[in-house]
Amino acid sequence: MNTPGFVDASGHPLLRSSIVGFLDLMGFSQAIQSAVVPAEAQRLVDRIVGALNDAREYVRRSLAGDFATLPGGWAVKFFSDNLVVGYPFEGPDAAMMAARFIIACSQRYQLRMAVNGFFVRGALTEGPLCLTDDIIFGSGLLECYHLESRTSIVPRVILAEPLRRLVAGAMERTEGPPHGFGTSVCRDIDGWWFVNYLEAAREEGRVDWSLIAAHKQAILDSLAGVKRHDVLPKYGWACRYHNMFCHWHRDAAGYSDQYRIERADESSVIDRIGEVADLRETV
Repeated sequence: MNTPGFVDASGHPLLRSSIVGFLDLMGFSQAIQSAVVPAEAQRLVDRIVGALNDAREYVRRSLAGDFATLPGGWAVKFFSDNLVVGYPFEGPDAAMMAARFIIACSQRYQLRMAVNGFFVRGALTEGPLCLTDDIIFGSGLLECYHLESRTSIVPRVILAEPLRRLVAGAMERTEGPPHGFGTSVCRDIDGWWFVNYLEAAREEGRVDWSLIAAHKQAILDSLAGVKRHDVLPKYGWACRYHNMFCHWHRDAAGYSDQYRIERADESSVIDRIGEVADLRETV
């Protein structure tokens, strides 16, 4: 059944201004190539299906209030190892609502896929999109696809410039936490803003350290299975991001140094957007 947000009353597809996301499972092709025995391939399929089902349920459960109160019209489409999400909007207030919702969904999807052993990279933007059962079309999706394949590189979901400007504008116009972006988005050492997905492990000010422990183990397991030198730095970035989250919440109830990943190259320059002085800085 087609999504009402992207079709008119007669069911004709509509290209609409949207918050758009393209997310990809990192290392999926290599995993398929390595699963040459049918039994291994079946186990991989079972793991992927289980992770996707777990991630979907986690997103819906943790954002149940948003699903109940937000207007309908947003759409999600899975194909192969990719996920496309779109939320059409009209007007700046609706754009803010759509951006917050899509970022929150991305956070939870990334976190749950990661603790199941599948790290995600991709991009989000603001741009034209048509997303129905029959067609996925729009320059917004194309921008996200190119950024995912050429720029995300490590397991992060970056914000393209149109969405970065929208988020920065919302933060500059609003004092205090109501905009909801201050800890949901980070700025990396290369200047790109990205979704702070480990923030999804923090609800009502309390960190679920069991999720952080599972994230740590997933990184270590992935590192143990990597033999390619071009892939190792990607999980090195995940280690630094993980430890940065632990540093931010080192005073939270239940924290212990056991949740950190011991590394020699400890230094990292990742900032939460709410702590950045000049939001006008670009990549």
